[in-house]
Amino acid sequence: MAPTNEVPASVFRRELGLRLRDLRKESGLTLAEVGELVGVHHGHLSRIERGQRATTERLVQDLLDKAYAGLVTDVSRMQILDLVRADSVKEEPHPRHRALLASTQIGGYLRLERSARSLKAYELALVTGLLQTDEYAEAVIRPMRPDLTAGEVRALVKVRMKRQEWLLGADGATLEAVIDEAALRRPVGPPDLMKRQMEHLLSMAEHERVSVRLLPLETGVHAGLYGSFMVMDFPAPNPSIVWVEGLAHSLYFEDRERVEPYDEAFNGLCKKALPPAEAVSRIEKVIKELHQ
Repeated sequence: MAPTNEVPASVFRRELGLRLRDLRKESGLTLAEVGELVGVHHGHLSRIERGQRATTERLVQDLLDKAYAGLVTDVSRMQILDLVRADSVKEEPHPRHRALLASTQIGGYLRLERSARSLKAYELALVTGLLQTDEYAEAVIRPMRPDLTAGEVRALVKVRMKRQEWLLGADGATLEAVIDEAALRRPVGPPDLMKRQMEHLLSMAEHERVSVRLLPLETGVHAGLYGSFMVMDFPAPNPSIVWVEGLAHSLYFEDRERVEPYDEAFNGLCKKALPPAEAVSRIEKVIKELHQ
């Protein structure tokens, strides 16, 4: 599967598609044969199985009753129909900023982030977005997105802070962040701003679901020099997704042969990173330097 900038479907829709595909394979029927049984074009069913199209509870009931009768228990039937309902009512995490998020190509990512079980982030040049202060975030977004108005920049900052609230809340994911030391030494703003950002980073690292690792400058050349990336893991059976942000568009990978190298790279970076206690000491050293 080639990399794409098409946003993957919601976790509920992807799991529904996998469950329906498994039932069809177990039945021994082709997509065309199933389509004849329920009166739907096989291409439509294919897109549902791939998680690329929403469906209705009525169509899924027809599939279970007419094509896969005898293959589902009462419990699995209820689970499958619950997935249909969950996908149809899943709220956008930031509906007020829908238009802005669509134009910045991050809206789809945010829906996935909200459904993830764990996040593994590597950052080469900046502090990880979920660990930023509001003033640092604004100082980052403003020069990187000169096409946005001041109001739009503030809206994106607000969204970033809401994401951080979600991360630290009861339903948040775990976050493993590996940050290159070069990111800490990049002057995003005046020393006082950077000092507050470093102090915030130390505070976030104390959270039980947040792990902050620092890749020291003396590491030299490593796999992370290709650029920043995020690996998102979801409840089974949904496959993991890699998200790579670019200037013109973002790329998503969900096939195992493309996700695996990023997983391996992340694990390799973790091994090269400083132990937590040493990472804290290094960040404290940066804070002291900012005082001078």
